[in-house]
Amino acid sequence: MTVHHQKMPSTRTEEGYLAKKRPCAVTMPTTAEEAASTDHRSTSDGVRIGTMESYKILHKIGEGAFGAVSKARHLRTGEVVAIKSSLDAGDQALLLREATLLAACGGNPAVVGFREVVRGSESDDLHLVMEYVGQSLYDAIRARRRVGLPFTETETRRAMAQMLAGAGTMHANGVVHCDLKPGNVLVGKHDGQLKICDLGQAKSTAVPPLDANLEGTIGYIAPEVLLCEDCGAPVDMWSLGCIMVELVLGKSLFPEDDDLCQQLIDIIHLLGVPDDVSLMPLGIAAAAPSKLRDMVPEERLSPAGFDVLRGLLQYNPKDRLTAAAALRMPWFAAKDD
Repeated sequence: MTVHHQKMPSTRTEEGYLAKKRPCAVTMPTTAEEAASTDHRSTSDGVRIGTMESYKILHKIGEGAFGAVSKARHLRTGEVVAIKSSLDAGDQALLLREATLLAACGGNPAVVGFREVVRGSESDDLHLVMEYVGQSLYDAIRARRRVGLPFTETETRRAMAQMLAGAGTMHANGVVHCDLKPGNVLVGKHDGQLKICDLGQAKSTAVPPLDANLEGTIGYIAPEVLLCEDCGAPVDMWSLGCIMVELVLGKSLFPEDDDLCQQLIDIIHLLGVPDDVSLMPLGIAAAAPSKLRDMVPEERLSPAGFDVLRGLLQYNPKDRLTAAAALRMPWFAAKDD
């Protein structure tokens, strides 16, 4: 499926290629020597090591706390790609880990394609080469908001079908994204195909985290992560629920705020008091009902669509819809308008 929308300006495009938040707490190499040995071991997992001399940098298309991403062209094949470069030599191991996780997602049409890792002039100067896609979903939503045209329910259903299928395949391959948000989803310039990107926060379910470090972007973080509990695939489902609201309303489900406690309070004010009494000390009235339907009225999202949304935004990760279960919901069987 593809997402069809009006052509729009591409400001802040490709921001999703960049990892901007805290790294996941997993075992990884921490020195240049360890990183160098890791890339040789990783070749069996599909991570190729090439050279920057094979590419011509066209221009920079984004920069964040982790590094910069540039648009480039492969000199031999002419393919246009995106090259992610870390700003800190100490982040080389993180870049290699992201390359390994992208390689593990190879063949998933809803994840940005991995090409190779390339070396620069120094042995520990590594760069991640990926498929070049287009602007981010964040930019698409923002452009539609400027003209007062949020995504229609049909467009939202197409977009959610792609993202759920992509996340489901990632989970089946043992990869949890941990930072799904509109800025980390790219929209194909010509076909509107959605591609999940920026696996800088992703983790492999085969490697347990060392501790419960906070991961992701606050407005899209699941409650169990805010409570510093162990997390898995359900955290991505919560994030997709937040994205779903943003598509149909043209604005974020939760206000941008760096206060973790306030974010948890905002969740409870919206969804009502959960069964978990450990959240009660936050001072929310015990009888507080869910206001989710008031925020997302039926004229923006049908009852069948709301069933999907409500299933994605369940407090208990065990009650939350999986990607496969969500795609079996009646909403996705509806014919497009």
